[in-house]
Amino acid sequence: MAQVTQPKLAQASFRGVPFTCTAHDLRAGRRIADHVFPQRDLGYHEDMGRSDREVSLTAYLNGDDSDAQRDRLLAAVEAAGPGELFHPWLGRMMVVVRSVTVRESRTQRRHVEVSLTFVEAGSAAVVASLIDTAAPLRLAISGLTAAAETALAGRFDLRRMPGFVKQDALAVFTEAAVGGEMIRLNTPGHAARGFAVTQAIDAVARLGTRGPVSAGEIARSLGGMMALLADVSPDPQRGVENFTEAFQTFGSALPGIPLTTSNRRRQQQNRSALTDAVRMLGLGGATHLAARSPFQEYGEAVAWRTRMSDWCDSEAAAASLARDDDSFSALTGLRTAFVDHVTAGMGTLARARDVTLPTAMPSLVAAHRLYGDARRGAEVAARNRRLLPQGHPGLMPPHVALSMAGA
Repeated sequence: MAQVTQPKLAQASFRGVPFTCTAHDLRAGRRIADHVFPQRDLGYHEDMGRSDREVSLTAYLNGDDSDAQRDRLLAAVEAAGPGELFHPWLGRMMVVVRSVTVRESRTQRRHVEVSLTFVEAGSAAVVASLIDTAAPLRLAISGLTAAAETALAGRFDLRRMPGFVKQDALAVFTEAAVGGEMIRLNTPGHAARGFAVTQAIDAVARLGTRGPVSAGEIARSLGGMMALLADVSPDPQRGVENFTEAFQTFGSALPGIPLTTSNRRRQQQNRSALTDAVRMLGLGGATHLAARSPFQEYGEAVAWRTRMSDWCDSEAAAASLARDDDSFSALTGLRTAFVDHVTAGMGTLARARDVTLPTAMPSLVAAHRLYGDARRGAEVAARNRRLLPQGHPGLMPPHVALSMAGA
């Protein structure tokens, strides 16, 4: 007699929320428009293209935390927009949820069945062409240079000033060039444009050394250096860290100015105008890099959106205190454009989850158990590097909440 074996439970996930399944139904075919005519026995059936594939399956959630698993899965299927379905036989698909039915029973505690129907998510080519979040962000970043020029024209003045006031301005330019050089030294892989980067940094260092300098020249030199440093950075997230270290608190380390005379007050006004411009344009470079960052998870995108929004808010508050309306408008516009740009791509990102292992195991084994793919062992170890035992870079510790990406 032939032996009948039960189907093996297989790991699947939607938007990174895992579940098990044993079977699925796939509905496919062609879209047909039926045309019927009077006094004709046969109609004309017009082929309108391939139908969207429809996948129906039952997700099984088991364990003492089955109710928590159910809530996470419901949150994933009720989220707006398409998401990624990982199926052990069909592979990865971008889908939208058509229907969900949850079945729980008093006789089967610690067990939940969720019937799911997914439909392939097509690309809204017409809508996508109308909704372009990158263009407004580029426009907002470029607008910072014009705002800085306007602000400097109203707040910065070296005419008929004594030498110590001019020297203080030169010190700010030098400090800005030093920040740019620090970023250049911490940016690997920029050799192809190294000469241009060095020239841009030198142009900032030379500001004011050859006679009077205009607000437009200052803004263009600073903005050009920031843009070039951002363009040559091969690692966007590392680039943001470099910009943050160099320019987020720019000017705070400069010595204080005693406001004892009118010249000293003018020196302080000039310094504030210059340091505000450097920070704002440095923020523009960092925002350009953050927008290029290839976010892998929903939580990561949220964290970066919050981080850059807070930086924009901080600079907008400084512009408000200085009564600099142009800079305030440019910074709030930059914040809005960046939030819109990041948010537009968050709907399809998987959500990270915490996993606790019962025993210590190599990252390769953990990856195979969690994802069915031992090749993701390096990823698992990298995500939890700070938790790994010293001397055992690939050994995942037990009874600790480990961060894992969606399947």
